[in-house]
Amino acid sequence: MNPFIKEAFKNIQQKKPITIWIDIDGTLCDTSKKGYATATPIEAMIHIVNWLYEQGHTIILVTARGATSGIDWFALTNLQLKEWGVKYHKLLMGRPKNLYIGDEALQPEEFICDMMDVIE
Repeated sequence: MNPFIKEAFKNIQQKKPITIWIDIDGTLCDTSKKGYATATPIEAMIHIVNWLYEQGHTIILVTARGATSGIDWFALTNLQLKEWGVKYHKLLMGRPKNLYIGDEALQPEEFICDMMDVIE
């Protein structure tokens, strides 16, 4: 595991508040069927995100929705997050979609597996 991610997990386990940036599509929901309007929540991720929020961590949700099309997806996205019961502090729209590079990136599946050990 990346050393930055190890440090973040250590802080979570020690109850030291951190800021966590989380993508929406493909992470909190599945949009593979027909797009944003029919997105379905990924319950395991939402459970973990809500737990982190309740533990005092700052949750910032980010999405590329509208980044290339120019369509304003804020209202739909905000409504979906409320319907799914996602707890967060801030929603940022328009994250660059074509290329995102980060040495601290963590895949959702790995995050779920690692976090289930922490919250149980």
